[in-house]
Amino acid sequence: HQISQLNVDYLHDLNFKGEGLQIAILDAGFLGVEKFPAFSSIWNENRILGTKDFVEGNIDVYKEHHHGMSVLSCLAANETGQLIGTAPNASYWLLRTEDTNSEYIIEEDNWIVAAEFADSAGVDIINTSLGYNTFDDPDMDHTYAEMDGSTTRITRGANIAASRGILVVASAGNEGRNNNQWRYIVAPADGDDVLAIGAVNINGLPAPFTSLGPASDGDIKPNVAAMGWNIIMQRANGTIGTGNGTSFSAPLIAGAAACLWQTRRDATAKDIKQAIERSAHLHDSPDSLAGYGIPDFKLALEILNASGQTVADKKSIWEIHPNPFNDFIELQKHIGINQGKIQLAFFSLDGKLIRFEEKQDAAKIRITNLQNLPTGILLLQIRTENSVEVAKIVRLNGAETNTF
Repeated sequence: HQISQLNVDYLHDLNFKGEGLQIAILDAGFLGVEKFPAFSSIWNENRILGTKDFVEGNIDVYKEHHHGMSVLSCLAANETGQLIGTAPNASYWLLRTEDTNSEYIIEEDNWIVAAEFADSAGVDIINTSLGYNTFDDPDMDHTYAEMDGSTTRITRGANIAASRGILVVASAGNEGRNNNQWRYIVAPADGDDVLAIGAVNINGLPAPFTSLGPASDGDIKPNVAAMGWNIIMQRANGTIGTGNGTSFSAPLIAGAAACLWQTRRDATAKDIKQAIERSAHLHDSPDSLAGYGIPDFKLALEILNASGQTVADKKSIWEIHPNPFNDFIELQKHIGINQGKIQLAFFSLDGKLIRFEEKQDAAKIRITNLQNLPTGILLLQIRTENSVEVAKIVRLNGAETNTF
């Protein structure tokens, strides 16, 4: 029901389940991911791309807190008859930034470094089911005035990540109860370029705990909402059961966004964010609890397809075919200007240079003998005197062949 409420099952039925998209989860720990059956498919298919601890540097993220595990289950779980995540075929980075033993502003710095790492790894979407407003040292506390979309350090970092083409999805917060002194959204959900997610129940009613908007500068927050009240997820005790929190509504949207993005890989993160907002049921009359409301991802797909070709909007110079590829690719120029020498650099996702060569500029450039490149997702940097473009490319295994 938490998937059907968003109409994500429509995308799943079309076989868009997040394949080829990378999602980084910035959280407190992932205890249980290594053993629970709900995660067997991502292990069997090598879709956990890596882990990293930004709190202590050498901690096994599977031995720490279970919160990130439950968050991951809303995205990646695939246990027949019990639970399916919104992006069961996506690939994941599991990054620990939160220290559950204390609350100090250094955790915002941990988050920023992790987001920078995610960018270097080629991540498409960041999900952060974390939020900051008060700390163990009151001198570090934020004010509501600082929830203006661009002031706190974590919010500034989230906006920078979005400027690099990453869709940043954040929990709005669980501060909304009447007896809370602070009832508003928490950083980085206030970010100008962040997609902040509130929580509703199965009937679409706002959860009593979901943090209130707007941002202090008047921006609509949360942006949209999804189930976070009695949501089904993998629990720390090994059972599939219910839980509460915007921590779990955010990954529902992050995974759904991956499925939507899979339908149009030429779209930008901003395109995806806007299509999600425009598809939501309160778009014409947003409020402070659910923002633009509950998205409809079938409608979001229609909006995205009606928005035109974003490749032209981005003024991309080069188009790459075939992609995926095996032993060759061709670069087709969109813009008819001579740029002299073209430098082509192939990188792994961890930033290692794999191959470099120069070509003379032409309308079509063919690059051959690529069979020795590693399989999987790579980055191709195309550099000229006047421009630099970076594209994700996928090399097939040796049993597969190039097709156009």
